[in-house]
Amino acid sequence: MVAKVNALVLISMAIMATAQNQQQATKPTGVCGTDITGTGQGDLDAIKGCKQFHGTITMHQPPVHQLTLAGVEEIIGDVLITGSSSLRTLSAPSLKSVQGELRISEHTGLQQLDLPVLQEATGLTLRVLPELEKIDFPAGLSKVQDLTIQDTRATVIGGLKFDTLNKFTLTANTLMNSFDLQAKEISGELYVVGNGDHMEFKASQLASLQTGTLRNLDSVDLSGLTHVISDLSFHQNDFTALHLDSLQDIGGTLAIANNNRLSETSMKELNLIRGALSVGNNTQLTSISGYPKLSAVYGTVDLAGGFDTYELPSLQDVRGGMRIQSSSAKFPCPDVTKKFKESSVVKGSIWGCKSNMDVDSMDPTIGQGEGGTSGGGGGGISGPAGGMNNKKQDGKPSTGAVNVAESAGNTVSIIHGAYMSIVAAGLAFTFGL
Repeated sequence: MVAKVNALVLISMAIMATAQNQQQATKPTGVCGTDITGTGQGDLDAIKGCKQFHGTITMHQPPVHQLTLAGVEEIIGDVLITGSSSLRTLSAPSLKSVQGELRISEHTGLQQLDLPVLQEATGLTLRVLPELEKIDFPAGLSKVQDLTIQDTRATVIGGLKFDTLNKFTLTANTLMNSFDLQAKEISGELYVVGNGDHMEFKASQLASLQTGTLRNLDSVDLSGLTHVISDLSFHQNDFTALHLDSLQDIGGTLAIANNNRLSETSMKELNLIRGALSVGNNTQLTSISGYPKLSAVYGTVDLAGGFDTYELPSLQDVRGGMRIQSSSAKFPCPDVTKKFKESSVVKGSIWGCKSNMDVDSMDPTIGQGEGGTSGGGGGGISGPAGGMNNKKQDGKPSTGAVNVAESAGNTVSIIHGAYMSIVAAGLAFTFGL
């Protein structure tokens, strides 16, 4: 076994060495292969003869009104242009591809961003650009892994053509009232929070995602969503109905909370929730219904509101507990107790059903406070911390919204770290380490 492990280590080292040698062999010498740390146009003019540039371009607080990255078509590295109050125009007329992160952030006076031929970037961050009204990719941004659009004045974003991505963050764009996401798969996090007061979010082609946090929406279309690997939460939205009729399974917790106009939920194909089912403080929702095929919840069923009735016809296996709190005197707790507790559908020790409760005396449901709680014997909400409404007003930057998005990014990093730990543990088990 030790010999096998040693052989694998040697093979891995050989692969890494070969990759490094190939990179060194292809990386140009001279100005086209040297990192740039600068503050002005002259620093960018120095590489305008490089169609392909290998290295990182870093410009922090450039004290100029205009920057143009001319001539360069491809960058193997990062482009980090940040922190200027004087920059008004930024353009890269020839740039097609960034094999790294393109980060344009914290330019409080930036009014024009021109990326006319950009088609690919490993990561793209447009963040804290409170004067930027137009974001467009005329050539079609067809490949990106992580995309963040945060705190801009844009009403629409043009030219997004990708089918898959890892992470998508759309937050604090307070003039944006509609967005149509064409992606079919998000392998990481979908985070849409605190945009326009009447935001309509459409992602009808999205079939699967890792985690989803959707907040402050007037309407949402996830009609093609079939699989959620981890948690899915809907908080503080203004829509009246939530229809996820293609959704079959959720690998974590489903949380629906603080949606004060919500009166109807429908998830016709949902059969399994591996975390908790948490529905709380949706003041117009009077029935626990819309889950005709839900047969198993591996966490807790945690429900609180003004429910008169319930319909969970297929539920046969609750491995956590069940807690139901209703302000209605009509809610049939004796029937619920007989159906779920006395028949041993609920396996966990947590049990409670109360009707005719004062709303103020109800305990918050799992994830209701948006504070990243977990519970119910499996699957919590690993969402960002935050207070109530993180929208901005009058187009002004909202520090709270910015911090919320940063917390969301930290969450993904934690998930990634946990995943790597699992991989390492699996390797140790496989090879007997």
